[in-house]
Amino acid sequence: MSNAYLDLLANFGIGGAHPGGFNLTQSIWKDINIHPTESVLEIGCGTGQTAAFLAERFNCLVTAIDNHPIMVEKARERFKSNESTVKAIEGDVQSLHFVDHSFDYIIAESVIVFTDISKTLHELSRVLKRDGKLFMIEMTAEQHLTEDLKGKISSLYGIHEILTEEEWIERLQQAGFAQIDLINTPSELVQSEIDDMNQSEKIDRNLFDLWEEHNRFILHNRHVIGFRAFRCHVK
Repeated sequence: MSNAYLDLLANFGIGGAHPGGFNLTQSIWKDINIHPTESVLEIGCGTGQTAAFLAERFNCLVTAIDNHPIMVEKARERFKSNESTVKAIEGDVQSLHFVDHSFDYIIAESVIVFTDISKTLHELSRVLKRDGKLFMIEMTAEQHLTEDLKGKISSLYGIHEILTEEEWIERLQQAGFAQIDLINTPSELVQSEIDDMNQSEKIDRNLFDLWEEHNRFILHNRHVIGFRAFRCHVK
């Protein structure tokens, strides 16, 4: 299904568009040690900024998947120019073509909220190895959302559910994650600084308008829409 906001990110080729940006990504992985023989799956990899970072930092096995063909193309360009070993795949995170218990780590940066949340979480639990870990950064409702605001969110982002912190934890538990820890980060949703772009040659004017609408939405609703970063272990 087409999503205009994801088309925007793909055509502008924005790396680190998730809440907290690439600085948050780097801080999360600062004190984590991944062994070169361990495997990492990044879902919704976008232009591949995080996947390339993980492969370079840990010299580990990284697979990157996204359902947007422009994103996958730009990720492959990045990996080729960096001589990275990351493998980029076009695919659906709600129906992953990997056998059970394939990965030691999975990372998702503002991805799951754009999908059928429960279906995606069950897939991630399935393909994680025993004692595997999921790191995720996701949009979160800070309070009860009015029907009007829910409608605006759905129209702008193509998102059908905005979960509270407690609801995220409940969904994770239902999907088979036994230990769920919050990573200490600022919770307020602010516009991430953009310093990594691979812009397409021709971009529809409507996408520029959508970007402005997104910025206005963040500015006016940061008190009710935030984000959380979770570290989750499978049973």
